Amino acid sequence: MTTWFAILRRLREQEGVSRSELAARSGISLSSIKAYESGVRHPSRDALSTLLDRLTADAFARHEILQGAGFAPDGRSPAVRSASEWFTLAEAAEEIAGLPHPSCLTTELFEVVAANPTIQRVWEVDLHRELEGPFERGFLSMLSTPRFADRLLNWEEALSVAVAVVKGHYGGDAALDSARQPYLSAAVQHLLNGNPEYVQRFLGLWMTVPGRLYRVRLSYPVVWNHSEHGPLSFLAVTGPANQLPSLWFNDWIPLDANTVTAVASLRQQRDGIAPFHDATWTQERYRAGDSRATSSA
Repeated sequence: MTTWFAILRRLREQEGVSRSELAARSGISLSSIKAYESGVRHPSRDALSTLLDRLTADAFARHEILQGAGFAPDGRSPAVRSASEWFTLAEAAEEIAGLPHPSCLTTELFEVVAANPTIQRVWEVDLHRELEGPFERGFLSMLSTPRFADRLLNWEEALSVAVAVVKGHYGGDAALDSARQPYLSAAVQHLLNGNPEYVQRFLGLWMTVPGRLYRVRLSYPVVWNHSEHGPLSFLAVTGPANQLPSLWFNDWIPLDANTVTAVASLRQQRDGIAPFHDATWTQERYRAGDSRATSSA
């Protein structure tokens, strides 16, 4: 059976950290670290926890070492401990830029603030030159614009998810109260200024779809009719990009062979469409809901 101190030494070596470097990181003397790793001395719980912190030990290694040394596991891991695991807008935009599948980044109200070239080619839009306003790039507004709504073959199914999210997380009909939710109310008003046919269909969904509280992982089907490749089937999977969260990753995963082939073809196109991100967006500005909500409504 491998001893806890042998696992500690192996963890340090796997991370490429010398004992001298670990001593500098942790404030624990070089001689003490050497004695711990050889089993000559037994560390205190605080000292051992500090070494594991500085080595960014994962939860499994941490559990094994603490328990082996006679201490109760603390359940900590780098993912829980470190705020640096989350993304800024620029980092998230860079993360999705080169993905092989269509991907974009939205706010919690479905406003597109970053998109890779592949998803722009699926949508047949260049976000650097089109849909310049925040609400124009919002899924809600896009879905009352025939250019996009006519392409979404499962319109009711997809929009029902959006309606359920908005009603569930913003208090049902209270979501439309401009005094309580000025930004959301302005976004919905922008939708209501869209194509009358889709506006009526949206209102029908709003009246019938119940609100639902979703967890941080959400998925829904998308069937998109591309002008060249025909119907494309995706599973849209969302997850938070930051801790609040206000930014969400939206990955469109191809579901059949035709869609896989079409996405590969679109990804290889040389049409000048570049990764997009809205450099003016900030979390504070979005949550305040002031200048963009009032000027765009």
